[in-house]
Amino acid sequence: MEGLLQIPINQIWQCPVPFRYPLIDANMKELATTGFMSNRGRQIVCSFLVRDMGIDWRMGAEWFETCLLDYDPCSNYGNWTYGAGVGNDPREDRYFSIPKQAQTYDPEGEYVAYWLPQLRSLPKDRRNFPGKSYVEQVVPLKFGSPTRYQNRDMAFAARKNNFGHRQTRGQRR
Repeated sequence: MEGLLQIPINQIWQCPVPFRYPLIDANMKELATTGFMSNRGRQIVCSFLVRDMGIDWRMGAEWFETCLLDYDPCSNYGNWTYGAGVGNDPREDRYFSIPKQAQTYDPEGEYVAYWLPQLRSLPKDRRNFPGKSYVEQVVPLKFGSPTRYQNRDMAFAARKNNFGHRQTRGQRR
């Protein structure tokens, strides 16, 4: 886990399974493989990267700009500013709960199993949250994880690395 946190942020996208949450990794693998990601996937990934990983939304928007075959500046930057809560958005702390999104949009784990074949052998109800059957998670989720208060220092350190000593929430530019 520490190795991933030491990777320069501009190279983290190139890791084979960088984020260690099946729903996020499956969406990123689909994007890397096909140049496409559903709009819901784009919003979920944006929320995770901005809110849980502490990555500057502009870096995510720029990465998606380079990968998406159906790239549209208005849609792309609109999604990222919406997810980051910047600009004219009235909600600064918008958050897509990964467990809730996985349960709502991939309850049997078919999507994650398609893009992450190592999860196919798991029971359907464990594919989105396979525990130690997958790889150790990089940061705890902000909401929706029973272990969200564990490893807080590591999550804070990751956010601090990505943002320096600046505030990472509720900041308007």
